[in-house]
Amino acid sequence: MAKKDTNQHLAILQDIRNKVFKPVYLLMGEESYYIDLICETIIENALKDSERDFNQTILYGADIDDFAIVVNAAKRFPMMAERQLIVVKEAQNIKGVDNLQYYLQKP
Repeated sequence: MAKKDTNQHLAILQDIRNKVFKPVYLLMGEESYYIDLICETIIENALKDSERDFNQTILYGADIDDFAIVVNAAKRFPMMAERQLIVVKEAQNIKGVDNLQYYLQKP
């Protein structure tokens, strides 16, 4: 049995603080502390304060009827910024989550 890497979150946090971002982060698990810590670190570091109004979208799974809303938000181009940040919290509550796999093949 493989040993569980309990410090993996430290490497992820270090990359984020160094502005090295992955196209998609899928955060899940029993320990919500690390999920929240990584999510907040991404929000703090992905965009400058002046870029957030047009380029940051935070969605909640309970408010979304279909995952196509998330995919459409992710396909928008950033406005006067290097990137766009889409955060989906409580995504397990969204219907059609299988549609995400097609987007993830070419984010």
